[in-house]
Amino acid sequence: MTIGDFLKRIRGLRLLPPRDREFYDLFNELTSTIVGSSELLIQLFNCAEGDRAEIEVRISNALTRCGRIAESTEQLLRSAQQPPFDRSEISQFVADLVRIAKYIGHSANRYLVYDFPSSDKEMRELAPIINEACLEISKAVKALERNRNFEPFFRAVDQLETKADVIYHEGLRRRFQEIREDRVRLEEEIRKMSNSPTAELLLPIIKGNTEYTRHVAVFFILRQVYSELERAIDACSDVTAALKRMVARNV
Repeated sequence: MTIGDFLKRIRGLRLLPPRDREFYDLFNELTSTIVGSSELLIQLFNCAEGDRAEIEVRISNALTRCGRIAESTEQLLRSAQQPPFDRSEISQFVADLVRIAKYIGHSANRYLVYDFPSSDKEMRELAPIINEACLEISKAVKALERNRNFEPFFRAVDQLETKADVIYHEGLRRRFQEIREDRVRLEEEIRKMSNSPTAELLLPIIKGNTEYTRHVAVFFILRQVYSELERAIDACSDVTAALKRMVARNV
């Protein structure tokens, strides 16, 4: 290595006070745990029914770990004389990160509680988007020590949120369309029925009403899972906003 290369490397180093290093380590541990949780969510929506409970427990454990990291950060804030960023901004940033894990956990829990026969297209599309957003946040946090140019990460998360919104609303529209079609068919069968209905005429009505009721129930159940998934990606945007505010005061 030449002297010039050595001097360039030295200039690129940023020596951190011991307390600063502890904060950055906690930030990285928290984002790494959240990325792992989002990867488990992808697995959950693609695994066999018998594997769901174990994966949901692992997601729940990840949320517990995130809570403990947040507590450690608060303890460090109370003891640190001069944190690397504003104390309130750090607290908000960490709280927003934990919210991502919370909504991922809620999504997994709803999916398990309602015992879906299988995940649907929207779940399998939204989970990887959440994972991508978590990865972008993790990369931004890893760069936090030396680099304050976070716009590429922020833009990526914003684009992912827009994509997720389209999938979310399209999923609701598709399910609602199924309900409308069932209702139209049911009403058509009712109109065909004469004043003296026979068993032959009643049977399609009974079947149609059963299908209509099933799709209504599925719609309201799925909406709960979709909503938690949407909250997770919205929380990712909240994290980037909190990170932007936190860094803006320390440029």
